[in-house]
Amino acid sequence: MQDDRQLGFRDERPEALEKYLEEIQSNRHPLSLLAAGVDDVRNIGALFRLADAARLDRLYFLDWPAHLNEKKLKRVSRSTVRYVPYERLDLQGVQQLATERSLIGLEITDQSIPYTAFTPEKNMVLVVGHEAHGILPQVLSLCTACIHLPMYGVNTSMNVAMAAGIAVYGLLDRM
Repeated sequence: MQDDRQLGFRDERPEALEKYLEEIQSNRHPLSLLAAGVDDVRNIGALFRLADAARLDRLYFLDWPAHLNEKKLKRVSRSTVRYVPYERLDLQGVQQLATERSLIGLEITDQSIPYTAFTPEKNMVLVVGHEAHGILPQVLSLCTACIHLPMYGVNTSMNVAMAAGIAVYGLLDRM
């Protein structure tokens, strides 16, 4: 009897995780994410999961929280912290990154445009900011453009990890 069920995502994975990880390390999307000041372990874990799911090139972190419980991060990220490429930067490192790649802020500003109207470039870095305060002014000044998610409700903001997920997939769809 033939099994007519649709194969699930996990069913399509090779037997050996190591072999699969080798394959995807050289086949990542040309988009990275910079978390500038994100300090909630749940959001950091969700960003790792997003980077894995979207196969982002790299995650960068400015101001990695000193109080971060690495064990909790491993659990919240569902262990993606073990194989998603990431780097911790200081402000000088972010300034250097801005000379090598375009930084695009995910922030509502006077000059930001809806993410759906933005034409992404390969190897750009999407910048997200602190949960309550947004992107630091010194980092925002390094961004070549800012995009935002249109807010149609009463609230004018969205959870940083959720907003990053929407923007990442919207940008990848047009790369």
